[in-house]
Amino acid sequence: MRRELVAAALILAGCASAPAAPPPPPGAPVDFSLAIWASGQQHSFADDRGHVVVLDAWATWCTPCQAQLPQLDALARRWASRGVRVYAASIDQNAEAVQPFLLTMHIDLPILLDPGGKTLTQMLGLKNMPTTWVIDPDGHVVLTEDSATTIAAVEAKVNMLLAAPSGS
Repeated sequence: MRRELVAAALILAGCASAPAAPPPPPGAPVDFSLAIWASGQQHSFADDRGHVVVLDAWATWCTPCQAQLPQLDALARRWASRGVRVYAASIDQNAEAVQPFLLTMHIDLPILLDPGGKTLTQMLGLKNMPTTWVIDPDGHVVLTEDSATTIAAVEAKVNMLLAAPSGS
């Protein structure tokens, strides 16, 4: 029995993942990439500099996400002419679950993939579902909203950023 436990411990030690890199320092601009569904190409958030960005973490199994995504989709359409970029990042482990969900929900947002939410947890401190971040044109997170009851705070922050004079 002891030999089996030692063997199991050695196997598990060999499967352990490398330690996570430390999150970016506070105040550092967002600088990471996520895969674009369904192409698999990478989207770098550094490419969004100069634009207000809304990034929403969601999953097909998350009931509050199902209520929030259509609201974000409507806001994205309203803000599109103002240069706001809105992304929905699925943390589903299985990317194949995304398409049927999107067909049901009729969401037109660009969909990014972060299986298990590992990158969002490491880079932005994802803790709850859904979570929405607002990122200013300089790449700094200016709002983290992890309440599924409303996206009013997200809308207010984006509208405030849009109303601010350039360079402020």
